[in-house]
Amino acid sequence: MHTESTDGVMRKMIFSYLLCAVLPMMAQVEFVHLQPERLPDLNIPRFSHDTFYANGELTVTGGHTTSFVPTPTAEYLKDGEWHVMQMAYPHDDGLCVPLRSGKVLLAGGYEKNLGVGQTIEAELYDPATHTFEGFGCLDRRRAHVSAVELPNGQVVVAGNWYHNDAIETYDGGMYFETVREVSIPRSFPYLFCTSDSDVMVVSGYWDNYGKVITSNIIDRLKSEPFRVPLLETWQPYLLPHAPRSDDSFIGNVEKGLFAYLLAVRDSAGQVAICEVRDTVFSLLPTASPVPMKYKEDSILYNTPVIVDRQSQRGYIMGSDTIGRTYILCVEYTKRPAPLTLYYTDPLPEAAGGIPVLTADGNLVTTGGIAHGGTYFTPTKAVWLFPVGSDPTAAETKGGMWWLWTILATLIVAVLFAYLIIYKRRKEGPETLIPNAPNADDSLILRIEDLMKEKQLYLNSNLKVFDIAAELNVHPNEVSAAINSGKNITFNQFVNGYRVTYAQQLLRDHPDKKMVLVAYESGFANDRTFYRAFKTLTGLAPSEWILQEID
Repeated sequence: MHTESTDGVMRKMIFSYLLCAVLPMMAQVEFVHLQPERLPDLNIPRFSHDTFYANGELTVTGGHTTSFVPTPTAEYLKDGEWHVMQMAYPHDDGLCVPLRSGKVLLAGGYEKNLGVGQTIEAELYDPATHTFEGFGCLDRRRAHVSAVELPNGQVVVAGNWYHNDAIETYDGGMYFETVREVSIPRSFPYLFCTSDSDVMVVSGYWDNYGKVITSNIIDRLKSEPFRVPLLETWQPYLLPHAPRSDDSFIGNVEKGLFAYLLAVRDSAGQVAICEVRDTVFSLLPTASPVPMKYKEDSILYNTPVIVDRQSQRGYIMGSDTIGRTYILCVEYTKRPAPLTLYYTDPLPEAAGGIPVLTADGNLVTTGGIAHGGTYFTPTKAVWLFPVGSDPTAAETKGGMWWLWTILATLIVAVLFAYLIIYKRRKEGPETLIPNAPNADDSLILRIEDLMKEKQLYLNSNLKVFDIAAELNVHPNEVSAAINSGKNITFNQFVNGYRVTYAQQLLRDHPDKKMVLVAYESGFANDRTFYRAFKTLTGLAPSEWILQEID
C-alpha cells in the first residue's frame, strides 16, 4: 500500500489551513460611510405607526404620541411640509395594507393608552381625496396584527396581543371572517403568499403574550401546518412593528413564483438572511457572514428586509449604543451574495422604526423612538438614507485596505499552520494524519446521527464546514470519514439522505409537484434532484412513484 510522505501530508495540511483561514477573509464586507438627510419633521411625534407611499406621497398613519396616547391622526408630505389629517379611528400597532386598488386598509390596534386592550374598527384611506372612511370591523379584537393582500384581492389577517389569535380574511365587504384557528398564537407574524389564494403564517419573535417563540411550525390559510427544520436553529428577531411581506418580495407573481427574504438570527445572536421560495426555507449564501460589530460597537438589527427589486438589493437596518444607524445591503441575486454595510455618525433623534423605500431606491424612516428615548417619548424626526443614490455621494472606506488584509491574513495563516505542524511533528509522525481507522469509524457514526437528528441535509447550502462545526472537528476529518467509511463523496453522502426524504414525501403526497419535492428535500434545483434520484434508484422520480403505487 502506498503511504503518503510526511512532506506531502505537511503540504496538504498547510493548504487546508490556508483555505480555512484565508478564504473567509478574502470576501470582506464593504463599509461605506453614509450622510443621511434630515427631512421636515412630522407635526406629531409618533411610534407604532405605519409609513407608506400612496399616490406618490410619503404618508404616516396612527401610532401613539407623547405619554403613550394613541393618536387618530395621519400626515402626508407635500411641497416640503407635512399636512395633518383626521382618521376615523386610532390604530396604534394595528394592521396597514396598501391595496392594489390604490386605497389603504387600516384596522385594529391598542384600545387604550399605554398599549392596553385591542380594537376592532376598520377603515379605508383614499389618498386621492385625503379622506378616511370607517366601514366595518374585524372578526375579533386585535393588536400586534399583520395582514397581506393576495393576488386574488382577498386580505388575510393573523396575529394578536393579549388576546386569542386566528386567521381571518376580508373580501371587500363590511366584515372580516375567521376561517381557521392557528396551531400557535403569534405577535407580528410574517404572512407570505405561496399562491394566488394561499398564505403561510410564520412566527415572529413573540407569541400573543410576549413569550419568546422558538417554534418552527408554519400555519397556512388553506393547507395543513408543516415544520421547517431550518427554523429550529434560525428564528426571526424582534421587530418594532408589523412586517409587510410585500416589502420583502423577490418573486414574480405573473410567473407564479412567490419568494421572499427573511432576516433571522441564531441562539448566539448571529444574523443571516433566509430565502423563502413557496414553502422552502434556506439560508441565502453570502460572501461573508453578516457583520455584528463595527469597530468595538455591537450592531442590533431590528427591521425586516426591505427589497429594492429594481436594483435587486435588500436592506436591513440597525443601530448601536452610541446612536449610529446601520444599513446592511445584500445583493440577493448573486451567489454568494455580496454585502455592504452603510453606517452613519451618531444622529440626533435617530429613530428605529421600519423604513420605506423611495421611488429612487433610498430609505426613509419617520418618527419612532430616538436613541435613549422610551415608548412615552417618540420623536418627530424624518430621515432619508441615500443608499440608492450615486455611490460618489457616500464616502467609501476604500484604498488598498482589502489587499493588505489578505496579505496579512496569509502571513498569519502560514505561521499558524507551521506552528501546528511543528507541534504535531514533536508529538510523533502518526499524529500528522488524523484519519486513523478507529477515528473514522467513530466519526462516521457521529455524522450519521447528526444528519438523522437535525436533518441538516434539508439545507440546500450544506457544506462540509457546517458538519465540522456541529461536531467540533476539522473539515478534513469529516471528508476523510465519509470517503473511507462510505467510499463516496460528501455530495453523494448528503444526496442519499435527500433522496430518501424525497421518497417519503412522494409516498405521503404522490400528487405533489416534483419541483416542490426537490426543494423540500434539500436540493438546490430540480435538475440536481432528478439526476441524484435516478443515480441512486435507477428510476426517474415519476417512474419510481408509479412503481410504488402499483
